[in-house]
Amino acid sequence: MFARRSVRVVPLPLGLALAVAAGLGSYYETNDEGALAWLFGGVAAAGPVPAVALYFHGYGHALAAAYAAAPAGPWLGLLLAALLALATVGAFDVLDALLGPWLRPGPRAGALAVFFGAGWLEHWLWFSHVRVAALLAGAALLWAARRPGRRGPLLLGLAAVLAAWLLRPGVAALGAAAAVPGVLLLAGGWRRAAPLLLGAGLLLAGATALETLGQSAAGARTRAYDTLLAQVLDYEQLQPAPRTAADRLGVAATRLWLLGDSTATNPALYRRAYRFEAATFFGRTVPAKLAERLPLLARDYFPLLLALAASWALARRRGPARGRGFWGVQAAFAGALLLLAGALKLPPRLALPLLDFWLLNNLIFLLASPSEPPVLGLPGGGLPGPRYALGVVVALVLAAYAAKTAHRCLVLGLERARHERTLAELARRTAGRPRVLAGTTELLKSLSPFRSYALGPGAVLGLSGWPAHDASQPALRRALTGAPGQAEALRRLARRPPPGAAWVLAAPEAAWLNAAARRGPPGQRWALRPGPALATDSSLRFYRPGPSF
Repeated sequence: MFARRSVRVVPLPLGLALAVAAGLGSYYETNDEGALAWLFGGVAAAGPVPAVALYFHGYGHALAAAYAAAPAGPWLGLLLAALLALATVGAFDVLDALLGPWLRPGPRAGALAVFFGAGWLEHWLWFSHVRVAALLAGAALLWAARRPGRRGPLLLGLAAVLAAWLLRPGVAALGAAAAVPGVLLLAGGWRRAAPLLLGAGLLLAGATALETLGQSAAGARTRAYDTLLAQVLDYEQLQPAPRTAADRLGVAATRLWLLGDSTATNPALYRRAYRFEAATFFGRTVPAKLAERLPLLARDYFPLLLALAASWALARRRGPARGRGFWGVQAAFAGALLLLAGALKLPPRLALPLLDFWLLNNLIFLLASPSEPPVLGLPGGGLPGPRYALGVVVALVLAAYAAKTAHRCLVLGLERARHERTLAELARRTAGRPRVLAGTTELLKSLSPFRSYALGPGAVLGLSGWPAHDASQPALRRALTGAPGQAEALRRLARRPPPGAAWVLAAPEAAWLNAAARRGPPGQRWALRPGPALATDSSLRFYRPGPSF
């Protein structure tokens, strides 16, 4: 069945992906995808949102149109699945060609399946548009590099790189950079790789320049705002140093991700009330981040790390040819991982794609030249040492990883079921009323990419998470209350006669809203009083607005 290459490159990886989705399930890695689906679908906006500020360029218009035509469709998940399928097929195409001179078709299909299980399965288990952008950009370049000098593959590869850039520009550039060593080796050197690498570089630089030059003033402000937020919340590069009561209120809001009130959280706050302390960042923050993230890398990706270690041992047997370049690539990948983990951020959705491309680059180095002496130690590429002992070791590693993956699926399944029950309770108890939500962003995590989670009739005004300061929110607040600003919109919602809006909040967010409301002008102050907790999530409860205490 696997004698034909086309079967190993297309049906095999897609069949494995379908098996993961059907057998293990697929889950959103973070709440970002759920929040994006609610924006594109018009659940958390006045209507389907055709564009968000920093990513999904072009895709947003198609998604908004699809959600408007069929609101119950899981369009965001289907889009990500389609792009991830392209990246998966591209990676299998490259790996199958590399293994061709060394393994017969049957064992080659088995090796591809092992690679999928150890290094690719998580991408289909834990959905993230960040993963898709990195994988698609890198896999497209490697796929095209296998066919140097051919215009069709060159154009298709560049089109896929552009598709990745449109999804998430910076991450697509990172994925493309991670594939450069393999592109050079597969194409046969700088001269043959130049059209692809220069084309990709010009494409990424040109698209970025056009985006920068063409963005509106509001878009430029959003980009600057998100850069400051990333320094505070994602990278922990800036430390709070509030000087006034307003600063302290803004710092508290930022800590809770309450980002919709522009009078409390804004770029001026982050420039004024936060500062970079080199001694703190390099002396405490970076070591703490490394101490947290590096053990997680070893725990989560030990099969790939062991495969990388094996590739280093095999590379030492090759001799001096291209050796310096090989070890330079190892240093570059190790440095990139350390930089991301310490100075920036290295979540699983970035870590595994980088490890995948690291291993693929090493395999290209070891396997791409069958005319050279067999790098695996024996004529015909046989495995060195006792084959059965090595097979037992590989089987034990895969069994351990399978057990770990099964445990992760159990945890994710329980989390999804809990979140789905809470969303169902919210939909049932707030039907037909505007909902004001804060501290609920985790409910959008671990949901299925292939289901729709709209709450039914009634607008959703989210106060926490990055969507709270999306450009679509002033229009939503204006549609609900006539006031585009969050502070005034909430005051008007609080004064609506019964049944009014449904306020579902976590306690820390409710306390912050009360503190902010008490700072209003006399006669316009209001307060939230706790009501019954949700039956499915005791950390959330209904609140009743009323006059200030």
